[in-house]
Amino acid sequence: MVPVQSTAGTHVASPEKTSQILASLMSAQSSTHSEILATVTVGDLLAALRNRAFGISLILFGLPNLLPIPGLPIITGLVLVVLGLQIVVGRDVPWLPDRIARTALPRAKLTAVMDRTLPLLASLERVSRPRFRLAAGPAARRVVGLAVLVLAVLLVIVPIPWIGSMPQGLALCVFGLGLTERDGVLVAAGFLLAAIATAIGAGIGYTVIASLFSFIF
Repeated sequence: MVPVQSTAGTHVASPEKTSQILASLMSAQSSTHSEILATVTVGDLLAALRNRAFGISLILFGLPNLLPIPGLPIITGLVLVVLGLQIVVGRDVPWLPDRIARTALPRAKLTAVMDRTLPLLASLERVSRPRFRLAAGPAARRVVGLAVLVLAVLLVIVPIPWIGSMPQGLALCVFGLGLTERDGVLVAAGFLLAAIATAIGAGIGYTVIASLFSFIF
């Protein structure tokens, strides 16, 4: 007869939250020998995530767009174009071309952004849980990749007056958290936010193009 071991009193650690992972990442980045430098590369950030899922990568490069920082949306947009393509083709681990990986980000501004936006992410985590898994499954994941591509292109070419890149950044963060937590409700909310961001961007793009045509002709 095989003895049965009692599990009474055994503590099972709860999974680490995404906001905790990102906070630890920024803390580790600031405590390395590179702290004497004013910048951190995109590759450093992605490498620190190791083989974690694309969801956290979407959040990492989506959060900086929640605050108006000139130039940063273009950098994160280029990164997200590459990540979106990889999600569409079904790649498991994020990868970046060397030229993009060497792109430098201002360390102080990035840290400030994370300090101000991680509480919002923590709030979303409190209401997220695995549910409606069909919307967070493999097929839906590829559609999310297409939406990420659209949002990334908007980050690069269509700056939105007054609110900057906040609509795209929020949609990306919700997508990322939905994929990470296997929460189909958040993924569906991400599609809604992405549609709103796309509509705003398309409206601004149309206005700019129409103004140029009226000026030229």
